[in-house]
Amino acid sequence: MKSRMPRERRSIVALLHDEITAWLVLAISLAITALGWYVSDSYVARRTSDRFSFEVSDAVQRIRNRMLEYEQVLRSGVAFFDAMERPATRTEWRTFVERMRIQEHFPGIQGIGYAQMLAPGKLLPHIASVRAEGFDTYTVKPEGKRDIYSAIVYLEPFDWRNRRAFGYDMYSNPMRRAAMDHARDTGAAAVSGRVVLVQETSADVQAGFLVYLPVYRPDTPTDTVARRREALIGFVYSPFRMNDLMRGILGNEVAQVGFELYDEGVPERAESLLYDSRQTSTSKPANLSADTQIPLSGRIWNARFHSTESFETATRSSLPTLIAGGGLLIDLLLFSIIWSLGTERRRVQRKVHAMTADVREASERLDLAQQAAQSGTWDLDLQTGHLFWDARMHELYDVDQAAFDVDLAAWQERLHPGDRDRVAAERQGAVDSLGRFDTVFRIRDRHGKLRFIQAHATVHTDDSGTAQRLIGVNKDITERYESEQKLSLAASVFDHARDGIIITDAERRIIDVNPAFTAVTGYSREEVLGKNPALLRSGRHDEDFYRKMWAQIDATGSWRGEIWNRRKSGELFVQMETISTITDPQGNVSRYIAVFTDITRLIEQQEKLERMAHFDALTGLPNRVLLADRIERAMASARRNRTWLAVCYLDLDGFKPVNDRFGHAAGDSLLVEVADRLQRMLRESDSVARLGGDEFVILLGEIDGFPSCERALERLLAGLTDDYVVAERATSKISASVGVTLYPHDDVDADTLLRHADHAMYLAKEGGRGRYHIFDSEENRNLQVRRQTLARIACALRDEELTMHYQPKVNMRTGEVLGAEALLRWNDPERGLVPPLEFLPLVENDDLSIDIGAWVLGEVLRQQSCWLADGIEIKVSINISGRHLQQPGFASELERLLRTHPEVPPTLIELEVLETTALSDIARVSEIIGQCRALGVTVSLDDFGTGYSSLTYLRRLPADTLKIDCSFVRDMLADPEDLAIVEAIIGLSEAFQRQVIAEGVETEEHGKLLLRLGCELGQGYGIARPMPAAGLPEWVRAYRQPAGWRQIGARRCPRQDLPLHVAKFHYGNLVQSVITALASGQPIAPPQAILLAASEFSHWYRNEGAARYGALDEFRAVDEAHAALHRLLDAVRLPGAGCARQDAAVMAKRLRDRLEALEQRLLALEHRLDRSASETPARTRHSPSTAEEAIDP
Repeated sequence: MKSRMPRERRSIVALLHDEITAWLVLAISLAITALGWYVSDSYVARRTSDRFSFEVSDAVQRIRNRMLEYEQVLRSGVAFFDAMERPATRTEWRTFVERMRIQEHFPGIQGIGYAQMLAPGKLLPHIASVRAEGFDTYTVKPEGKRDIYSAIVYLEPFDWRNRRAFGYDMYSNPMRRAAMDHARDTGAAAVSGRVVLVQETSADVQAGFLVYLPVYRPDTPTDTVARRREALIGFVYSPFRMNDLMRGILGNEVAQVGFELYDEGVPERAESLLYDSRQTSTSKPANLSADTQIPLSGRIWNARFHSTESFETATRSSLPTLIAGGGLLIDLLLFSIIWSLGTERRRVQRKVHAMTADVREASERLDLAQQAAQSGTWDLDLQTGHLFWDARMHELYDVDQAAFDVDLAAWQERLHPGDRDRVAAERQGAVDSLGRFDTVFRIRDRHGKLRFIQAHATVHTDDSGTAQRLIGVNKDITERYESEQKLSLAASVFDHARDGIIITDAERRIIDVNPAFTAVTGYSREEVLGKNPALLRSGRHDEDFYRKMWAQIDATGSWRGEIWNRRKSGELFVQMETISTITDPQGNVSRYIAVFTDITRLIEQQEKLERMAHFDALTGLPNRVLLADRIERAMASARRNRTWLAVCYLDLDGFKPVNDRFGHAAGDSLLVEVADRLQRMLRESDSVARLGGDEFVILLGEIDGFPSCERALERLLAGLTDDYVVAERATSKISASVGVTLYPHDDVDADTLLRHADHAMYLAKEGGRGRYHIFDSEENRNLQVRRQTLARIACALRDEELTMHYQPKVNMRTGEVLGAEALLRWNDPERGLVPPLEFLPLVENDDLSIDIGAWVLGEVLRQQSCWLADGIEIKVSINISGRHLQQPGFASELERLLRTHPEVPPTLIELEVLETTALSDIARVSEIIGQCRALGVTVSLDDFGTGYSSLTYLRRLPADTLKIDCSFVRDMLADPEDLAIVEAIIGLSEAFQRQVIAEGVETEEHGKLLLRLGCELGQGYGIARPMPAAGLPEWVRAYRQPAGWRQIGARRCPRQDLPLHVAKFHYGNLVQSVITALASGQPIAPPQAILLAASEFSHWYRNEGAARYGALDEFRAVDEAHAALHRLLDAVRLPGAGCARQDAAVMAKRLRDRLEALEQRLLALEHRLDRSASETPARTRHSPSTAEEAIDP
């Protein structure tokens, strides 16, 4: 009884122990399952986050890469402009862009364009130039006055959308201007802020931006911001529509992430939104989001990324659920197994104790074997998911055995992210196929070092063939893997290197070559094995070269340099070669390795670039770079030999018309012939270079003074002046203008010498064609002042400081206002109204006269339009400079201006052309005048009489009116020669049936005499001074001609009566000269011309006058006053003839009284003749017998 109770008690204790164990195992397994679920869920979350980060990084990188590609496209455009030696044409730009096939290779790009920067003074010529290409409505928009303009002149493809941007001034927009300024100042690409492109329409409006790259003037330094600003001529740019751009970058695949782009703004600001990948708003929040920045050229985009439904679907994993469900099922199964096996524990325990010693011994042996093999053992229960690692496994994975919970998810987490899915798939494949699991994967230790693990495992099944366990080993093969990779890499480099490689033994016998060797030399590997590399020798190097080469290799272990060799074909080539030695552990040379690159084309290209850098591509002459060196050398030679150096700056006369008329090909051919002639005419010691265009520089050395220099220049000009064949059956007369400076007479540096010669050349051109001018410092200062003044006038034109005044023209006989002459005035803000003579002569021979002339034409037409709208019709004459008139296309430009004001009849416009201009090239000027008259405008020859017109010239010129120069009209009352000229011009106008008008009518007497001479039309201060446009209509309404002009009527004075009508002026001059002499105490000796003029009247009065009008009382009344004045004059001039000299003041008064008496009687006689002419029909009488018959007008 006593022995039974302890056994029962022990049974109860064992039973309780088994139950507690079962429940404890269940609790622990449930905890493990929960942990497995947590770990797997965390793993899935981390993997999803990693993939989301990858997708975000990929999208950002694709955007940045594409923007860099677009920037390279624009750089190609800048290089295109830099490569052109002349402005690129629209066709060339279109061809350039089309060949890039941007829609195929660069999807998303809207176009590639070029915007030209324009100073205000260049705006109108620019618009005219583009319109001349066929774009009749082209203008720079938006309109308005600005300090500087830009204009989109090229934009390809030139489709309907891009045409909306044609001519747009991007610089007028602050957002675009900021990017353009940044690109200009840095020389790098610049991205603008968010804009709405001018290409947009009301449909499908997208946010946009632009990318700019500056285009600088060729051969201009750009090393500072100031120089880059000065050198800027335009921008190559591309506009982008954001939605189109993103489609081009991201394609049409289903996006894994969505995102919004903001232009340097916070995401909450809608006005900074550039792009939103969501087509419609959604209320469902994204599971993942990230904010980042995308740096671009001079700009930063803020990006907000979020996951999409497709991403969340793709990354959703059922692993945590499966682990939780499977673990729970396994936990319950394990609980039931432990519970059922509890009764057998005691029996098994006894057996286990017996087997423990054997197992321990076997385990120790296995552990020793694994340590020797550096392998770790693992055991995965496929039914329970339990994973066993031995201590070696923990060492391999560099984890703490006590702290690391070994399970399948934790093991999977230790693997490299790039290998996890593959290893899991391979493991599952082995289980499914009941085969072996063999793989290699990567892990990182706690220090971040990458290691390679090789795994081998076998599936173990139960009796029914169901997989139960997967047992295997892991081995660290990092060292072996890296060694294999190095060997593989070395072999790959050897086979795929573009450089040729030769390996020889210590005796320099070839033991291997790579494929690049065969490609370069033409020898196959089999042909050279065992041979010496000397078989490649070209013969261009002597033995001393090779001896020094091998001496350096033996001394330093390597040699590098250029060497000429021979290919199998016999062709020579140059290579850059490096020869190195390889030694064995004892330090002895075991191998030689030679690596070489064929640089033959590089050498040829360098020589070509060297020539391109120093010689002009068209003529083969030295360019500006080489010229600088030659000038320095020539200056040094002049100093050394004590001679002079002539630096000659040559510019062709008449080259531009050849280019404009016959094209650039003809111009290039002409330049080549000029270059050939220059080279043939120069000595060997002289140099000639082409700077560009039609400008050349000639260096004449060994000059001993001005005479020898002038002889050389005359020889050059004579040799160049000729008729050149510029096209088929077409020749053009070409000459040259040369500016010269002599060194060391002009003791300055080389650059300044060139500038001085350039200045002298401009002075030579101002003197006419085919001339030379030697630089003078004083002239240079004057030229600088002139250029500064011209620049100020150009600013005045730009700043609208110029204005028009109008001086009326009238019919002096009828009092009718015929029109007005438009006269330019400069209203300077500081000086006020500047006299015309201070600035107009400076402009006359400058291209600025063309801009001013175009402005005057437009302003007059605008004013005419205003007057017509108010019911006032006034014909206006406009002065046209010779340079403007002979500008190609003048008549076409005039026609265009007339079309812009169709309400103004062309007959209300008259062009005034200087007589000297008309005679400079009478054939061409006649042609232009004819074209203008065909438009309906009239033409007058201004300042007529100041030139050298022959009757033949006058007959050939199709002018409507002759305008007598004011200098003749002003002095005709006192100067008989001027009167004769006026009379002759009036006669010529009648003979050639031209209208005549007199300029310079300053008094009523001028008008009277002109009317008597037959000139009815007049203009001058005696009629009206020039006035602003606003005052002219009121003046026209109020104007009445002087009564004296009305009294003369239509009577024309006979030629023989002229002495009567000018007598009072001649006597007035005579009396004034005498009074002046009296006042000064000087001898009384009037000028001979005045005496002769006064004597003409005396002769007329005694002869023709007496015969024609001797019966008139008024004629006889003149005799007494005439004689009295002559007696007093004689008394004054000859005091010893019986009349004592009196006080000067008293005598002056008596002279004035006598003169007044004579003038009154002369005036009475004129009135009598005028009155009789208006009452009596004109008739000719040779011997009048009565007073009435004597009046013959």
